[in-house]
Amino acid sequence: MKIYLKRFSFLLLSLTLLLGACETEESFTITSPDPEFKLNTPGISSVFLNFSLPDNPAFTISWDDQIGSGTDYTVEMATEATFASPVALGTSQASSFSMSVKDFNEAINNAGITTFKDVAIYMRVKTSNATSNEILLLVTTYPTKEPEIDGIKEGDAFVLSLDNNDAVALTFNLNDPILDSSLNIDIEYIVEAAAPNTDFATPIEIVKSKNNGTISITNSQLNAAAIQSGIAVDTAGDLEIRVRSIITDKTTQQTLERIGTPIKINVTTYLTVLDLSTSWGIVGSAANDWGATPDLPLYKTDVDGVLVAYVNLTDGEYKFRENNDWGNNLGTGGSAGSLSSGGGNIAVTAGSYKITLDLNNNTYTQENFSLGIVGGAYNDWGASPDFMLEYDPYSDVFRGMVTLIDGEMKFRMNNDWGTNWGDDGKDGTLDPGGANIVVTAGTYFATVDMNDLTYTLEPVTNVWGLVGGAYNNWGATPDAQFKRDWSKPFNDIWILKDVTLIDGEFKFRANNDWGVNYGDDGNDGTLEAGGANIVTTAGTYSFELDFSDPNAPTYKKI
Repeated sequence: MKIYLKRFSFLLLSLTLLLGACETEESFTITSPDPEFKLNTPGISSVFLNFSLPDNPAFTISWDDQIGSGTDYTVEMATEATFASPVALGTSQASSFSMSVKDFNEAINNAGITTFKDVAIYMRVKTSNATSNEILLLVTTYPTKEPEIDGIKEGDAFVLSLDNNDAVALTFNLNDPILDSSLNIDIEYIVEAAAPNTDFATPIEIVKSKNNGTISITNSQLNAAAIQSGIAVDTAGDLEIRVRSIITDKTTQQTLERIGTPIKINVTTYLTVLDLSTSWGIVGSAANDWGATPDLPLYKTDVDGVLVAYVNLTDGEYKFRENNDWGNNLGTGGSAGSLSSGGGNIAVTAGSYKITLDLNNNTYTQENFSLGIVGGAYNDWGASPDFMLEYDPYSDVFRGMVTLIDGEMKFRMNNDWGTNWGDDGKDGTLDPGGANIVVTAGTYFATVDMNDLTYTLEPVTNVWGLVGGAYNNWGATPDAQFKRDWSKPFNDIWILKDVTLIDGEFKFRANNDWGVNYGDDGNDGTLEAGGANIVTTAGTYSFELDFSDPNAPTYKKI
């Protein structure tokens, strides 16, 4: 009987537990998450738009559409979290979207952003009946809008003058928001000029500015550009100017160029030739065989009454005299460096000199002076004499036409390394002991201004010479080479002095080659390409070639 009671009790307990379990199960509810339309957070939060890779993807975003809200998705961006002014970036029928660097940058710039770095861009995805969550990207952009000139306008007129040669002719500011950015970049602005309606096919550089949006142009700078564009001296004419911007990433050294809209202005030019000549010269056995040829000229300096000459002398003696005449001459005085009227001869050894005559105090100085080009590009760094530059009194600079090979060069004094200049910044400014200047093979007009230590190397396309049976048996030896006439700096004029000819014929040609040559079909001083030989009789002659009008070049004996 006890056994049955135990079994009955166990059955009753089991039934109780079973009934209790059922009651608990009825009060517990299991649920699943609601379907979502969710834009996934990308693996990066900062985006740098590299202007050198415009077609690369700027970003890729993806989303999960668990509610099946549609098959056409629109990706939107905004510059504020409220999406008060959303911008559609594009559409997708997939669950992801990419955009190129160029297109994303343009969309942000078009939204009026001017900060360029850490630009807050909010993104979301929409369908016809649902909108995703938002994500945030911090973007570094680059400018696409060109810099604008602010301060001069179309049709403004500028009357230039020699009296104001170094004074500022015009100043303007550049409207370019990137100047205020904190990007690790350099911005170079190049102001260029061109004749109207030429589409800047051959732009003329006026001035440069780096990381500075205020540009000033002097009378001399604007005058030179205007004349080079084709406006005659002492004449008013139209000139187009524009600003070209080059942005350089300091880290990668990659560049981005932007070109502004041209503005047409009117410019009145002036003659810039200084003509520093004087009536005084150097005469003597060391200079010109005591007057067998004209005296070596002395030129004005920035001090009234102080004159200077850069001359090559031979062993001998010299004096100073006025007007190639002995009526007024100066020689050695009673003390070193002093002069007296009709004084003694000054002894000198052969060499290149800078001779200064002070008429205020009747004194003179004489110092070794030559300025030349040395380098692997010219003379194997001094294995032979340097290429000597000549003083140009018309513009107070040193010039020369030099043929170089691929290599490097520098400028130095007196064929010696005691005083030499290179160019550390590759900016046309000479630095004492500076870096070598890299050049490519070619012929150049080399110019050095010792007043501000600047230089230029201007490539020369054609070097003109005289060739013929009357000179070198039609090229059996090098042609007689002309030199550029720098007294007329804005005209393409070349001079050949004191060439000895025999009875016969000659022509003019470029670069010792028959590819470009001129003769005179009408014997009228006008040159024709490939024209007739020019007949001459024996004698010593000087010639001028004028290519200022390339369609009607001329020549004459001088």
